Amino acid sequence: MGKKILNSKILYVLLSIVVSVGLWLYVTATDTTPHTQTIHNIPVNFTGVGILENRGLMLVGERYYAQVTVQATNRVLATLTNRTVQVTADVSGIAEEGTHTLSYAVTLPAGVDQSHVTIVSGVNGNVLDVEVARFISREIEIRGEFNGTVAEGYLAGDDEDFMFSPDHIVISGRQELVNQVEYARVTVGGDSLTESVSGEYGYDLIDPSGDILSTSDLLRDVDTVHTFFPIQATAEIPLAVSFTDGGGVSAETATAKLSVDSIRVAGTTEAVEAVKAAGTISLATIDLAAVSDGEELTYPVPLADELTNITGVDKVKVKVSFNKQLVEQTFDVTNITCINVPEGWTADVITQMLSVTVRGSAAQVEALTVDSFRAVADLQSLTPAAGQYTATVYVYLDSVPSAAEVGVLAGDYRIAVNLVEAGE
Repeated sequence: MGKKILNSKILYVLLSIVVSVGLWLYVTATDTTPHTQTIHNIPVNFTGVGILENRGLMLVGERYYAQVTVQATNRVLATLTNRTVQVTADVSGIAEEGTHTLSYAVTLPAGVDQSHVTIVSGVNGNVLDVEVARFISREIEIRGEFNGTVAEGYLAGDDEDFMFSPDHIVISGRQELVNQVEYARVTVGGDSLTESVSGEYGYDLIDPSGDILSTSDLLRDVDTVHTFFPIQATAEIPLAVSFTDGGGVSAETATAKLSVDSIRVAGTTEAVEAVKAAGTISLATIDLAAVSDGEELTYPVPLADELTNITGVDKVKVKVSFNKQLVEQTFDVTNITCINVPEGWTADVITQMLSVTVRGSAAQVEALTVDSFRAVADLQSLTPAAGQYTATVYVYLDSVPSAAEVGVLAGDYRIAVNLVEAGE
């Protein structure tokens, strides 16, 4: 019995709610009395923005909102919200920066008869104030900053070593904001790096004081830039020279003293490992027939394109010394011949004597005579044509054990020859 009573009470409550709602709907539907309602936060749509931009102007602020006061029946008011009502303002008539008051049009949602709604709006009517500023675009330099660390034996590049693609960015917006930007900064980091950094990175806009600027009111043509920053391997590499026997001196009896014994290089891991495997950087191969005891020579430091000399020493002085007593003597050589004379031609030697200097131990030099020498001119490179020519001469010593014992000093030995066609 009690359960039936309880069920009856619930039924009565439900019926009461249904009846109340029905009565409310009836009253609302039949109520023709106009009521006033203000609709807040309606986004304003602007037309003529392209014309404004062509004049070098822009609206300040990301979004404008309006509120509209309307009069209508409750039934109509129920359909009017800040999502169904639209507000539109035309900015094409604005020709200068500053604050401007614009009229706006109110568009009701589809299905609502305009005659059933009275637009009351604000005390000043259907108007709103907008702020217009000068609009400019400008190219901005990109700079890099490295805030990381490198592993032992590696070297980070300098700020000037950053490479960017694109190499600049374009920012646009209010003139006073754009002019506050000094440059764009890309920051690269990482711990114990052993490889160069390469990838897409964002950037900050920096003012003349070095502070980061807010970019919310500025347009940018790109959001990221491809950034490369070098991380190079390094190594200390010895410098060396080598000798070729000649002029009475062997490589074993000559020494070289270098003004710098080694340099530190930087480059790719592969390039540094290759030069380390070679053991030394060779400055030159010195022909001992072309130098004197105590002579000082200067050589550049040769490096592969993949390597950089971070020591900064690009030239090295080399002092050559001999470890034995030597004498020099000059001989007038008359045994002069020609080889590789062009076919069909004869070569008459005009030069009859050459002064040739030799060097070696006193005993070996004293044992030489003019018959010990043979001067040979190779005419292979001559163009067959009648006339007089000069030719380089190679001087040989046929009666000595080796050029490391006694030898001809290097020199510009040349003779004159007259080329005549055979049979003339």
